[in-house]
Amino acid sequence: MRTITRKSEIKELLTKCLKRYQAEGINCLITEINQEILSHKVKFPLLEFCADKIYEVVAKNHHIPFCDKIQSLKTEGGNVLLGIILQKGLEKNFHQSIHKATQYIAEADIWYVCDIIGERVYGYSLLHQPDKTIPELKKLSMHPVHWVIRSLGAGTHYAIKKGLDKENVKTMFKILLSKADTNNKEVKQGIGWAAKTTAKFHPDIIEQYKFDIENTKQVANWFRIKIEIGLHRYQYGKEN
Repeated sequence: MRTITRKSEIKELLTKCLKRYQAEGINCLITEINQEILSHKVKFPLLEFCADKIYEVVAKNHHIPFCDKIQSLKTEGGNVLLGIILQKGLEKNFHQSIHKATQYIAEADIWYVCDIIGERVYGYSLLHQPDKTIPELKKLSMHPVHWVIRSLGAGTHYAIKKGLDKENVKTMFKILLSKADTNNKEVKQGIGWAAKTTAKFHPDIIEQYKFDIENTKQVANWFRIKIEIGLHRYQYGKEN
């Protein structure tokens, strides 16, 4: 396995892959992408660049079959490709992109699948289409698969960090609070991550919900610890 860090190198490999697609079709593209790109260590921004180009060149009716096949390969970098392709499909095929992201995350067998796809699909959608996205995320907060709930935390963290407006942060924080009594390790990590980010960027929201946060019957101690870490980071940033 080699490490690919230069855009010029990835462009050369991707061009080769796309030529195979144009000559021999979608299955050859997937084989080539797997061998030439996903079998190596590639920086995520380079994989995002690849996904942009694949989305442009590959026929629209091949986007979902491509993502399905890439997901079945179970490579870390493949999640970046399908995350960006689904992200780019949000504008015209919102429900399809959310549905497929949820399917892929629910079928995960390791944490990074949730975080990579959760940020790029749920998080991006929350940031850019909050009115449409929040009802979907609220429904997904009741999903039976813990990986999906973890990914909501990753998506919320991303959107807050990128500038999600305060009213929508507040709405998402209420959803986080509804999961604050869980004992599942993966859910704790995802929801805790987003709670910490909320506290770091919007300490006034934490103050507003202080009474709820301190309710020991409904909110577990791990959630309060994450809040405290976020508040300390806010204070540290203010002082420096």
